[in-house]
Amino acid sequence: MTIVAPLNLRAVLIDQKRGETKRIDSRPMEGRAVRTVKLGVLLDGSVQEQWVLDSLQQVLTLPGAQLAAIAVASSLYRGSFATRLHRLLDRLDKQLRCRNERLFVPVDIVAELAAPLFDIGAVYNSDGWCPDEAGLGTLRRCDVDVWLCFSAIPPRQPLPPVSRLGVWGIEIGCDVSATSIWAGAMEVDAGSPVTMVGIVDYAEPRNGLLYSSFGATVRNSVRRNRLSSLRKGMNFFKRLLECLTRNGDTWHPVRAATLSLPAHYPAPREPTVSTLARLSSRLVSHVAANQLHLLRWRDQWQIAYCFKDEGDELGCRFERLRYLVPPKDRFWADPFAVEYQGRYFIFFEELPYRTQKGRIMAVEVFENAEPGAAQVVLERPYHLSYPFIFAWEGSLYMLPETAGNGTIEVYRCEAFPLRWRLHRILLENVSAFDATLWRENDQWWMFVNIAEPGADSSDELHLYWSTTPFGPWTAHRNNPVISDVRCARSAGPLFMSQGNLYRPSQDCSQGYGHSVSINRVDVLNNDDYRETTVRRITPGWRKDIFRTHTFGGSKRLRVIDCMVSRRR
Repeated sequence: MTIVAPLNLRAVLIDQKRGETKRIDSRPMEGRAVRTVKLGVLLDGSVQEQWVLDSLQQVLTLPGAQLAAIAVASSLYRGSFATRLHRLLDRLDKQLRCRNERLFVPVDIVAELAAPLFDIGAVYNSDGWCPDEAGLGTLRRCDVDVWLCFSAIPPRQPLPPVSRLGVWGIEIGCDVSATSIWAGAMEVDAGSPVTMVGIVDYAEPRNGLLYSSFGATVRNSVRRNRLSSLRKGMNFFKRLLECLTRNGDTWHPVRAATLSLPAHYPAPREPTVSTLARLSSRLVSHVAANQLHLLRWRDQWQIAYCFKDEGDELGCRFERLRYLVPPKDRFWADPFAVEYQGRYFIFFEELPYRTQKGRIMAVEVFENAEPGAAQVVLERPYHLSYPFIFAWEGSLYMLPETAGNGTIEVYRCEAFPLRWRLHRILLENVSAFDATLWRENDQWWMFVNIAEPGADSSDELHLYWSTTPFGPWTAHRNNPVISDVRCARSAGPLFMSQGNLYRPSQDCSQGYGHSVSINRVDVLNNDDYRETTVRRITPGWRKDIFRTHTFGGSKRLRVIDCMVSRRR
C-alpha cells in the first residue's frame, strides 16, 4: 500500500537556549498574511458533549479564525426504539468504563460561545436531514466561509450550497456522526481491527472525505471506542483550518496519510434490537475471556536473535533464532543490535511487573551465539524503553524513549556498554514515543510518534529534520506524515538494502505491537513523505508466539522480539 501525504500543517522549532517549543510555519513568512476565515457552527441542539466545545475552542485559537454565527436545527428525527434502547446500554457502559470522562459531560454550546444565534427548520428523510428552504436562506445570509456541523444524524449529501467551503462534520466510521452515541458501535460489533475517524464535507457527494485517520478498535466498550476516536479526531478541524488560514485560496482538501479502508469495513446501519443483543453478547464474552486469561496466564515479551546471512536485510530466519527468556516477574522487549570493536551486543528494555517502570539493559552475544549476562546500563526515575543507538563524530549516543518524562533525551556513552550520561534534551513538554533517527547526506531525520492529549500513542507519526542529531529540530510541514495505527509507530532502525531505504513499523490494529511491516521509503524531503509496505513479519512462527513489534540488526546480528503467554 502507498501512503498519501496529508495537508500542509505546522512546524515546530526548538529554542535550545531556553528549552522552549515554538510553533511556526515551515515555510517563509515573507509576503504572506494570515487570512481571516469566518466560521459558522451548525448544531442539532444547544446542549452538546464537552468535546464539541473543546474542538471549537481549539479552532478559535487560530489566528484569523472568527466565529460568525451559530445555527440550531429543529425537528430532527429522534430515532427508533432500538436507538432509545442503545441509549440505556450506553449509560451502563458509561458507568462501567467512562464514569469520570469529562469529554462526555453535557454543556450548553450556545451559552459558552458568543455569536449570533439562528433557529432553522429541518426536514428528515431516509437519507438524513436537510435544512428547509427558509433555513437554507438563513445559512446563506450568514455569509460564512465554512459551517462546522455537529448533529447526531449526518446531513443528507450533497447539501445545497450554503457557504464557500461547504459544511464539515466529524464522522466515526462511514456515515456515522461523531456526536451520535452509535458512533464506533459497528466496528465493535463486527470485530473490525480498526476504527476510522475523519472530516467529511456534506456539501460534496458521497465520499467527500477531507481528512481521515485509523485507530485500533477498543473491543470491550463502544463508548471507549468512540472516546478513543474523539480524542484524536476533535483536533482535525483545527488542522484543516490552520492550513486554510495560511494558504487562503490556494488551499484544497487532501486526505491524511493513511492506508486504504479495509475491504470488509462494517457498513453503516441504524441500531436494531438484534444488533444490540449481538453487540452486548460480544462485549460480555470479550471481558470474560480476558479475565479468565489473566487469572491463569501472564503475557511476556521475550527477545530472539541470530547471526544473519549477508544481504538478508528484509527477512528473518526464524528457524535459526535463539531466545533470551526473562524471569517470570518481568519482560524484555525493544531489542537493538550494536557491534562495538568486533563484539556484539543487544540493548533492550527490561520492565519488572512490580514497578511498571522500564530500564535499559545490555547483553553480549559471543561468536558461538551464546549470550552473556544481562546488565543494567541506564535507569532513571521515569520509564525508559526503545534504546535507539547511533554514532556521531566518534562517539556513541543513545536515544531511549522518555515519554514518561515528557521529553526526548540523548545520552552519550562514557564507558561502553555500562555508563551513559545525559547529553542533551531535544524536545520538552511533548508526548513522544519511539524516536528513531536516520542520516541522509548532511541532513538528519527524526521519526517519532506524537499523540494528541489522551489519544493513542501508536496512531500518528511525525517527522523532524536537522543538520545535526542534536538539533535544533524543525517539524515537517506535513506533520503528522502518517495517521494510521496499522503503520505509524516505529518498530526499529531504518536500513538500506539494494539501494532502497526501508522503515520498519508496527501494526497495532489487532493489539499493541501485533506485527511488523517493512516499508520502502519512496519520498523523504522537506515537502513530502511517502512509503510503501513491501513485507510483513507476523507472529506465529512458533505456535505460542502471538505478537512481535521490534525488528532490526547490525551488519551480522539480527534481533526481534515476541510475546508469549506464561503460566502464573
